Amino acid sequence: MSIEFDVSWAPSEHKTVSREPDKTIREVVQSLVVQLNLPEYDPQGRRIVYGLYREHDGERELLQDARTLKSARIQAQTVYIANVAAPWWQSNAAPPAPKPNPRPPTKPLPRRLSSLASCRLKLAPSCTVVVQGDYLELDRAYLSSTLPQTTILAEKAHIFSGFDSRLMHVSRKNHCAIIRQGDHWLLRAYKPTYVNGKLLNNGQTVTIQPPGAEVVLGNGGWPITIELFEA
Repeated sequence: MSIEFDVSWAPSEHKTVSREPDKTIREVVQSLVVQLNLPEYDPQGRRIVYGLYREHDGERELLQDARTLKSARIQAQTVYIANVAAPWWQSNAAPPAPKPNPRPPTKPLPRRLSSLASCRLKLAPSCTVVVQGDYLELDRAYLSSTLPQTTILAEKAHIFSGFDSRLMHVSRKNHCAIIRQGDHWLLRAYKPTYVNGKLLNNGQTVTIQPPGAEVVLGNGGWPITIELFEA
């Protein structure tokens, strides 16, 4: 079951998010930077190192990157994401400014869905799920717990018979993530992921354009279809 908590990144900016309890603080920070559209570099061009903080004895303590949400006991409370070199609540620090909007493209964009656009994933011919919340990680563990049992048994039969299984080409954890950012849905690939035939890896991120995208998790791995629709 996911853990819900409130994250603040500026004096009047906060948002309720959910993550799996076994996610490390480092993984949570990386995903929040993308989800909240925080800048990756400071005005001097130096990469910003973000950390996650919480209240403790009247002060804000930095959580260790290697801890999990469960071990840190983050549950229904407010945490703070900030540049560890200059947290925004300190008097000499400014809150992070959002990334500037990109310049308007010269070619026409696909039809833009309303701000109520939702995202669903077709994981198999008889298995479609709607993404709940703003963040969902896709990996072998998720597929194994979500796909129909008949599909899982068929893949196991392939393995026992000495044949290749597409499911085994998907990383057990943290393969890629589906993230909602404002009116847009993003896919961030931590392991090799093909989006409409284009390879993404090592944290590369792409915006899913309406009406959706064809995705393959891993080289010769599991195919899924991402569909955007108006709720």
